Amino acid sequence: MVDLVMDTGVESDRDRAQSFVVFRLGGEGYALEVMRVQEVLDMQSLTEVPGGPRFLLGVINLRGHVVPVYDLRMPFGLSKDTTQTRAPCVLIVESTLGSGLQITGLLVDRVSDVLEFSPEEVQPPPQLGLGKASPFVRGLIRHQDGFLLVLDVDRVFSTLGSWNGEGV
Repeated sequence: MVDLVMDTGVESDRDRAQSFVVFRLGGEGYALEVMRVQEVLDMQSLTEVPGGPRFLLGVINLRGHVVPVYDLRMPFGLSKDTTQTRAPCVLIVESTLGSGLQITGLLVDRVSDVLEFSPEEVQPPPQLGLGKASPFVRGLIRHQDGFLLVLDVDRVFSTLGSWNGEGV
C-alpha cells in the first residue's frame, strides 16, 4: 500500500511539470510557459506605427488580426545584436491586460527548444543582478551551465503599457 502511494506521488509530480518555450535574447536564455505562446513565426514585414512607443516595432497581419510586435531589448537595456547570423523570430503570446486577453508579438533572437521543468526547479529570482529585466522576471531555472530567466509576460505588458522609455 505504501508503494502505491509513492507511485501516485511520482505521477502527480510528472503531471505538475510545466513546459516552457526556451528562447535567446541578447545572449541570455529566457523561458516562457508554453500555454502562453500561441505560435512562433519567422520575422516578416512589419508596418511601423508613427508616434508609437520606441519599443513597439510595428504591427503584423496575423490571419486578419492586427498584432503589435514589441522589442524587449530597450526595456531590458540590451543593445542590438549586429553579429546575428539568423533572422529573428516573433513569439505570438497571450497576456492578460486589465480584464481582457491580449495577443502580442515579442521579437526574440531565436527559439531553441521546448523543455519541461517541475515547479521545484523554478527558483525565485535574486533581488539584485538582473538589471533592467528584474521587474519582468518571476524566476530562474538552472539549465545546462547557466540559468534561464522565466518571464512574467503579464508584468512585461502591464509595465510596457505604462512605460514611456525614459531613462533607457
